[in-house]
Amino acid sequence: MKEFALLRQNPDFIYFDSAATCQVPDAVLQAYTAYYQQHHANVHRASHQLGRAATTALEQARTALADFIGANAENVTLQASTTAALNGLAQQLPIDWQAGDEILLSAAEHHANILPWQRLAQLHDLKLRYIPIDRQTGELGAWQHLLNARTRVVSVTAASNVTGAIFDIQPLLQAARAQGAITIVDAAQIAAHSEINIASWHCDALIFSAHKVYGLNGCAVTYLAPQLWSVMAPFQVGGGIVQQVTETTATWIDSIHKFEAGSPNTGAAVAAAAGVNWLQQQQPHAHLKQLRTLLVQQLHTRDWLNVLPSGTAHTPTVAFYSDNFQAYDIAAWLDQHNIAVRAGHHCAQVLLQHWQLPAVVRVSLGAYNTADQINRFIETLDAGWALFGSD
Repeated sequence: MKEFALLRQNPDFIYFDSAATCQVPDAVLQAYTAYYQQHHANVHRASHQLGRAATTALEQARTALADFIGANAENVTLQASTTAALNGLAQQLPIDWQAGDEILLSAAEHHANILPWQRLAQLHDLKLRYIPIDRQTGELGAWQHLLNARTRVVSVTAASNVTGAIFDIQPLLQAARAQGAITIVDAAQIAAHSEINIASWHCDALIFSAHKVYGLNGCAVTYLAPQLWSVMAPFQVGGGIVQQVTETTATWIDSIHKFEAGSPNTGAAVAAAAGVNWLQQQQPHAHLKQLRTLLVQQLHTRDWLNVLPSGTAHTPTVAFYSDNFQAYDIAAWLDQHNIAVRAGHHCAQVLLQHWQLPAVVRVSLGAYNTADQINRFIETLDAGWALFGSD
């Protein structure tokens, strides 16, 4: 916790909401501040030294973020958020949509990977299909019968933001791509916890937000395969993405920068690169695996709790509910004792509807959490049950 200012200043505070956003290490804040103090200017088109320095900072950040996923920087665009990138893809995919074409999602998708496709489906009379999530195991269900000649897009999350289950999506992506469907991966929940090598993912697009890998809001790393972005129109139009503009026409530049109209958030990009660098140096994965094991073991010994299944591989995220102690009441009780968790549907109402659950409590761990915090959390949970839940 010593590297996180908010947690240093509040040593009794327990932050268990890292799947929503991570706390920010000092190294990231220092990189962000240094950019604004030393290099800040608009990029790419400046004729002065400071503008060139800002451009260098942005492109070095892009390269570092591309390296993080094993991609070439020429194929990585920096968007404002995973939500913005998914909306841009839904609007601009180079597909001649026909009524009855299909889009394949999973039931575990975050609303950011459902609502853009819903709107597109309504516009073109398309059909959305959902791969079920097994209620007993938490694993991705059968998809083979859902993938067919009318499937034009497969867009799936790599890990559930509710249960933490890491899904085996590689066979699905490979099969979809082999038959000509465009494949998109929402990697927002997995990027901080598992190595991504884009060459082995069989996807045309992959996105994750920097604030979930110890960076700041305002930057989402968006990989686009060259065969996709080269034939796709920009997400937004404006300054910096054109070769020529006349009174009635415009032609776009032939690079990944055509998806970055306007002034980029260079500070957030610099912070994002610092965040993934910090993560790679710290390597908290084994530590978080041990903490998650401890947490799940403790939760399973409480017969008044039901822990959602999370498959054989998982991020350090755990969700649970009680039939007698409501999720929002649990979260409020914990908050009164300086423990931050999240309760609700977690922008994944389709999953909870499939499982007939109104709300669950989610605990999501970060590099700053400790075994002592897990124990204090369990003790506080027990005290709440004794006071409010038990007969």
